[in-house]
Amino acid sequence: MKASYRELPARLAVLVILGLSVACSDTKTAVEFCLEGAFDLGARYQGMQPSAGERYPTRFCYIVDDAQDRVMFHGRGQSNPDMHGEWTVSFLPPDKVRIVNRQSPPDIEFAGKNIEDEASRYRRTDPKRLLAELESHPDWIKAQTDNGSFTVQYPGSQFEAEVLVVGGRLQEVRTLTDIPLRGRVPVVWRWKWPNEDAPQLTMLVGEDVVFAAQGAWRTLSTTETDALWQLSGDQEVIDVPGDRWPAQISLETQPVAAGVHLVTGVRTGFAHLVIETAKGLVVADAPAGWVELQQLPPADLVPGYSISELSENFIDYLGQQFPEMPIRAVVITHAHDDHAGGARAFAAAGAEIYAPRRVTDFLNEALNHPAMPGDRLSEMNGSVNVIPVHDQLTLDDDSNQVELLVLPRGPHVDTAIGVWAKDADAFFQSDLHVPRSDADTPREDRAVAECWFAEWATANLPPDTVVLNSHSSPRTPVSRLSKYVDSATCREQ
Repeated sequence: MKASYRELPARLAVLVILGLSVACSDTKTAVEFCLEGAFDLGARYQGMQPSAGERYPTRFCYIVDDAQDRVMFHGRGQSNPDMHGEWTVSFLPPDKVRIVNRQSPPDIEFAGKNIEDEASRYRRTDPKRLLAELESHPDWIKAQTDNGSFTVQYPGSQFEAEVLVVGGRLQEVRTLTDIPLRGRVPVVWRWKWPNEDAPQLTMLVGEDVVFAAQGAWRTLSTTETDALWQLSGDQEVIDVPGDRWPAQISLETQPVAAGVHLVTGVRTGFAHLVIETAKGLVVADAPAGWVELQQLPPADLVPGYSISELSENFIDYLGQQFPEMPIRAVVITHAHDDHAGGARAFAAAGAEIYAPRRVTDFLNEALNHPAMPGDRLSEMNGSVNVIPVHDQLTLDDDSNQVELLVLPRGPHVDTAIGVWAKDADAFFQSDLHVPRSDADTPREDRAVAECWFAEWATANLPPDTVVLNSHSSPRTPVSRLSKYVDSATCREQ
């Protein structure tokens, strides 16, 4: 017989008392819960190829300071195949988010932000805290099944979650989310407990294991706890308006040359090449959101936007900026989901879609997947047909000739396209060259990719060609990239 709604809080309270006291004791100390394992970038569609099986060591740590209700997340691993990095963010009540830059102070702080929901999504990744949270929020629990699972509606989530508890321990959390190139798919956190203090996690997206890890708790000393919240290098923070966290849409058109533009702010940190031709606009990349899988439930960086809506919003903006000019084509530079996932919006706008030959079969299947949520293309009963670019393809035009060049296999991705506005001496690429300044040497943290691209560019592009990129503002002449090649950093690669 199913338990009534009113019985659920008492049952959960028993679970908390019996099995959850380690992480949620009455003492007001900071507790760190870490997950150490391997993350599959291929299954995340951020790897060398869009397929499961490309695993990298990854560590996620969640720290909760009960005394002051502060939360910190620290991640370490591969953000892309060519870039190992660390990321630390703190949630400071009542309304601040801080990016912690221990290696390169100062910190960046976003003030005036409602942080409660996002901080909670980090807290409940700790399986013991999740059950304790449900015990304190019985109104979130909608039903219980005979097998011990609870149907939960978390604040701010459009999807319900199924939470399975057996013997006082969390076994599984199952919910849905919308992921570019996948559509609406289940995300499952599956727990095993060979040791009460060292649970094992398997995270699945659809049928793919994206993250497999072992967890462990640690109570921090007062000294450690105090040090966590100190400013990096004892420097004052850089203050940023809270509405810019975690990502903001702030579209702006910047001139590059006659009929050639960069559109920035499609999402924070994203820029797109737009070329005016006699037959219409040629656009580089079809942007989509980014789902934060280290949170529970997963959430997009731009809340409230579905898979296609970033690109749909981009297309509407182009219609305002370039009235009477249709979108002729969109070029998908590579198959990572944040660069390719919005292609359905361009298909709905009547654009041709180009991509490297080696990923067109994957993209045609992914972009036409029946799990895609409703968008403009589905309202038209339309479909996507990605046109393969083998080595080189010229989009002839009397005003601005556009050449698409397929680059060789590099350290970031197996295959990519560069978009060359030849009449403007401008070459656009995504994620291969991402400078932070006009220095004559590459970034140390991306030296492998930067040196690889510099060698290719100096061998294949005229020296006065300006290289544009999707994630930073500097514009780099190829003549400067030749200095990269000659630098000690690149000679050591």
